[in-house]
Amino acid sequence: MRVLAVDIGSVRTGLAVSDPLGFTAQPLPTVEGGEAKVNAKKILEVVKQYAAEKDEARRIGTVVLGNPIMLNGKKSERSLISEECARLLTEYLRQQVAYPVEVVLKDERLTSVAAERCMLSMDASRKVRKEKKDQLAAQLILENYLETKRRV
Repeated sequence: MRVLAVDIGSVRTGLAVSDPLGFTAQPLPTVEGGEAKVNAKKILEVVKQYAAEKDEARRIGTVVLGNPIMLNGKKSERSLISEECARLLTEYLRQQVAYPVEVVLKDERLTSVAAERCMLSMDASRKVRKEKKDQLAAQLILENYLETKRRV
C-alpha cells in the first residue's frame, strides 16, 4: 500500500505519495492550508481518491503527518495543530474509508529549511520556492519515513 506524507502549513499544505512498493516519493499538488479541521478534511479527500483504486496495493495505507517539534524537543504551536489534525483525521478515516488507514506523526524538524536550501541550490526563483517548498518538504518527510521503514 502507498504512504501519503503531509507537511501542514498555515497557508499551503504539501503532499507527497509513495509508489505501491514504498520505494519512491512523488510530490502531489499542494492544497490550501488552515486550521486542523480544514487540513484533516482535505487529507481525507486525497485518501478517498486513492481508496477508489481496485488494486489494494495502490491505496493509501498510512498517512504520515509532519510534526514540527522545536529544536529543544518541545511542542510548537504548529505541532499542536498537527496533533489535532491527526486526531480528527483518524476519526474521519474510521467513519469514511472502508479499510484501516494508519495515521502517524513524524518529527519533521528542519524539513522546510532543507526544502528551501535545496531549491536555492537549484537557483529556483522566489516564486517557485514559495509555490513548491511545501511539496518538497512533504516529499522529504516521506523519503525519511520510507528510509526508516526500510531499516526496520
